[in-house]
Amino acid sequence: MKSLEANRIQIVEPSRMTDIAFDVDVVVCGGGTAGIAAAVCAAREGLSVVLVERSAICGGMITHVTSWLNDFANKGGFAKAFYDHLCAEGILTKPYYNPWRVVPYFDDLIAESGVRVLYLALVVAPLVEQGRLGGVIVESKSGRTAVRARITIDATGDGDVAARAGAAFEQGRPGDGAVQAISQTQALLNYTGGKLSHERMTAIIAAAVAKSGKPYWYPYNRWHPEVVVGTQRTLFQSVAHATGYDPTDAVQLSAALVEMRRQANELFVLLQQYGEEFEGIEYGPFSAIPGVRESRRIVCDKIVTKEHVVNGARFEDGLFTVTQNIDIHRRDREEPGIMGVKAKPYHLPYGALLPKGLENLLVAGRCIGGDHEALGSYRIIANCLAMGEAAAIAARMSVRGRCTPRAVPVPDLVAEMASRGYEQSAP
Repeated sequence: MKSLEANRIQIVEPSRMTDIAFDVDVVVCGGGTAGIAAAVCAAREGLSVVLVERSAICGGMITHVTSWLNDFANKGGFAKAFYDHLCAEGILTKPYYNPWRVVPYFDDLIAESGVRVLYLALVVAPLVEQGRLGGVIVESKSGRTAVRARITIDATGDGDVAARAGAAFEQGRPGDGAVQAISQTQALLNYTGGKLSHERMTAIIAAAVAKSGKPYWYPYNRWHPEVVVGTQRTLFQSVAHATGYDPTDAVQLSAALVEMRRQANELFVLLQQYGEEFEGIEYGPFSAIPGVRESRRIVCDKIVTKEHVVNGARFEDGLFTVTQNIDIHRRDREEPGIMGVKAKPYHLPYGALLPKGLENLLVAGRCIGGDHEALGSYRIIANCLAMGEAAAIAARMSVRGRCTPRAVPVPDLVAEMASRGYEQSAP
């Protein structure tokens, strides 16, 4: 598939003056899992914060794609507060939750903290001079504007800001660059059956295929228990998985979205016509953004490796402990993926949030410094929330101390994360 990068015909854009819409302490690029934590926590630290989010709601994978949680047992601070809220409000039925009910919670946090948020806005370029970030250029309904900031936090997931600022990065599996499958969640409405195990759903699909007499291949079988929404029962399905696409390439990502919707529709028709317990189901909404598990990994001062994960590495700048096993979804249609490589509780180091060669920039989320295998452990929601909070604390230390994030007193940062309840010792 031809990508945009393959087209080398170029034009010269006219130079222009760009208005500075905001002049703040911190700009957070991306309002997903790490970004919402970074923005809210930085504002609670007394910093002026602008959050730039490409979609219409914050939360990323939390509110758009997934509906289950894990690795929260040893987390404190923002991550624990998020988990406790879901439990207290009846949103979470362990380990599953209703993602739609998280949206107003995040709206309230943003309003209460004083974060200024730009929805449906895209960061298109970093403001960088001699290796120092000074904010970003944003395109929105208001046109092209600048957000000048003392600290920039790249929580885009794909490391878009860091990469465009010149940071080195790696992507995918060593050797061929293949990344984990992209997924998309769809809601099926008017489901009247009971809770579905993966085993039960596999049997239903197999029986439906046999009744149809038509060949059917489903790349992934992930079913979430039904969620009651008003008078409707909703079943989340994330069976659509696209492999062989580069999520940082616009042409390929667009093609992946179309392919996943095709897969979802094929399954819907199969279940509606032949699936036990599925008579009367209706088409529901798709997630507004794709579930990208892997893209760029920014080269940072420290790189988390598979050896760190399986051996339980401890770092002097360890921010919190990760316990999640390595989980690598299929990278091409014919392979089963790598599931359940055992992790020994290990530290996530601060150095993995500091892109090499750049100042006044922090990365948080799955784009931090790590290798292909380690990413399959630390990329999940609980850890990304913790990264966002750590980045916010580092931003406060940097702004108040008039130093770069690389120069903040790391022992104080580590101690503050511990004081907020983030486990840093081996269980």
